[in-house]
Amino acid sequence: MTKDVKLSNIKGILIFLVVLGHLLLVVRAGMEPLIVLIYSFHMPAFIFLNGYFAKNVTFKKVINLLLLYIIFQSFYAFITYFTHYSEAFTFRFTTPIFHLWYLISLACFYLVAISLNKIGKHRLWSFFIITGILVISIGIRWWATGFLVNHPQVSGQFLSIQRTFVFFPFFLLGFYIDYKTMNKCKTILYSFKFKLLGSSILIFGIVWLLSTNLLKFENAFYGFLQSSAFAINWRNFFEIEFQQYLIACIMIAILFALINQSENLLTLWGDNSLVIFLFHPLFFFVLRMYTSNLTQWNIFLKLTFVICISLFVCSFLVAISKWLCWITNPLNTILQFRHDRNKAALEE
Repeated sequence: MTKDVKLSNIKGILIFLVVLGHLLLVVRAGMEPLIVLIYSFHMPAFIFLNGYFAKNVTFKKVINLLLLYIIFQSFYAFITYFTHYSEAFTFRFTTPIFHLWYLISLACFYLVAISLNKIGKHRLWSFFIITGILVISIGIRWWATGFLVNHPQVSGQFLSIQRTFVFFPFFLLGFYIDYKTMNKCKTILYSFKFKLLGSSILIFGIVWLLSTNLLKFENAFYGFLQSSAFAINWRNFFEIEFQQYLIACIMIAILFALINQSENLLTLWGDNSLVIFLFHPLFFFVLRMYTSNLTQWNIFLKLTFVICISLFVCSFLVAISKWLCWITNPLNTILQFRHDRNKAALEE
C-alpha cells in the first residue's frame, strides 16, 4: 500500500493530542473539559487506523509489540520510581505502566486480525468471533465491577483486558473498511461544503454534553475503570457506553473532514508516531516533578505552556528518531545482530 499523506497527518494530530492530553494532567485544574474532549476520541481514532492498516498484519508485528512492552515496561519501572511517580518500586508485567497498555491491546488486536484473515474475514466463524468480541466489549465493565469487588488483589488494568475489549470495536471498524470505501469516505467528508461550520457545531454540542458531568465521562473514556466509576445503574451504564462510541465516531469523522492531505509537520509526526508514543512520558514524569507552582497559573498561561512543551516534545523526538529506530523495532534489531554475527563468524 502506498503512503496515504492524509492518514499520516491524522496520525500526526492524534499523537500530538496524546502528548498534550498527558501533559495537561500535570496542570489539571481548569483543564478538565479539554482533557475529557481529547480522551473521548484520540485513542479510538488511533485504534481505528490500526485496524485499517492491519489488513495484512503478521506475527512479526505481534512479537515486536510484545518485545517493546517488555523493554519499556522494564524501563519505565525505573523511571517512575526515580521520578517519584510511584511510591515504591514495582516491577511486574501484568499491570502496564502509564501508556504501555496500548502495546498489549494492539498485540491482541493483531492476533484477532491474523485469525480473521486465516479463517476468512467474511466467513461464518469470523462473524461469531466478532459478535462475541462486541458483546464482551459492551458488557465487560459492568461485569468487572462485581469481579473486582470480590477480587481486590486484581487490578482493573490487569493485562489491559478491559481496555482491549472496550476499544476493540474501533479496531474492527477500521479492519473491515476496505481501501475503496475509505477513499470514498475521505472524499465525501473533505469535500463537504459546510464542514468547518458543521464540525464546530458538533464539537460544541459534544463539549456541552461532556460538561454535564466531566468526571463521569472521563472515567468512562479511560477504558480501564469498571462501571461503578461512571454509572449508577445498568441503564445509565449503557447510555454512557452508547455516548462514548458515538462521540468517538463523530470526532473521527470530523478529523477526516478537517485534516488535509498536503505534507507538513503533522506528516512527520504521524510517520514517527511510535517513537513519540514510546518516549514522550519521559517529559511527563520530569515535568511533573518541577511544576508544582504551575498549577497556580491562570488557564491561558497553563494551556499556552503545555501546548508549547507538547510541540517541542513531538518535534524533538522526531528529530532524534533516526537514533532510536533500533529500539522501536527490537525484533529486526535482534535478527540483524544475529545476521551480522553469523556473517562475521563465516568470514573468520
